[in-house]
Amino acid sequence: MIKLPGTVVVKPDTEALFEKLGADLLHSAEVAVEKRGVFHLALSGGGTPEPFYVRLVTDPLFRGIPWAQTHIWIVDERCVPEDHEKSNIKMIREAMTDHAGIPASQVHAMPVLADDPAAEYEATLAEAFGITDAPSDSNHPVLDFILLGMGGDCHTASLFPESPALHSTRWIDTNDGEKVVPPPRVTMTYPLINAARHVGVLAVGVGKTAALQSVADQAASGSPDIEQIPISGIAPKSSDLIWYLDQAAAG
Repeated sequence: MIKLPGTVVVKPDTEALFEKLGADLLHSAEVAVEKRGVFHLALSGGGTPEPFYVRLVTDPLFRGIPWAQTHIWIVDERCVPEDHEKSNIKMIREAMTDHAGIPASQVHAMPVLADDPAAEYEATLAEAFGITDAPSDSNHPVLDFILLGMGGDCHTASLFPESPALHSTRWIDTNDGEKVVPPPRVTMTYPLINAARHVGVLAVGVGKTAALQSVADQAASGSPDIEQIPISGIAPKSSDLIWYLDQAAAG
């Protein structure tokens, strides 16, 4: 089995993988609501998780997800209108939240067209978590579950190789640059992601095998390089990083 930092879950196909991921998410939600009365879930966009989001609201296995007590946050977003075909919130609403019974006020789109979208989203997070201090690298909301993806260049969220947001100490930041796939982005940063209780990376298909091997090779070297392999900066402080892979991606 490929050796990645954290825990590696490999299933023979995406259906089995989604069942495992969904079960873990359900358990996380149940524990969060039992302990704190609310479940804070951050979701990524893209084609890989879309069928998983659909399954969360259609499969009886996941009927127990406490949607009424769930807040949905967006890991990253392109600076496009919410009805744009590349908008992550558009996909997430159409695939899942419009059908889950989540109060509209608990689905938090990134205000990417605002003058300062990062500051506005930080303010929304601070209000939801009852944080009155200014965002800093030692003061973060603690999200219950963050689902990430990974690109062929080993970016995650909108943390692209050699891009400015890699070194941000904010919770949310804008990101642009030569290696940021246009248009410009708004993204969660390492400090916020690494403060979460559970962080999962979903990667499927043979197209992800080379990138996963790059992550494994860098982990084995003992010298993480976020500039070239941004996902190597994902290292949750108080929880395990779990990689959810199908057999094709695992190689």
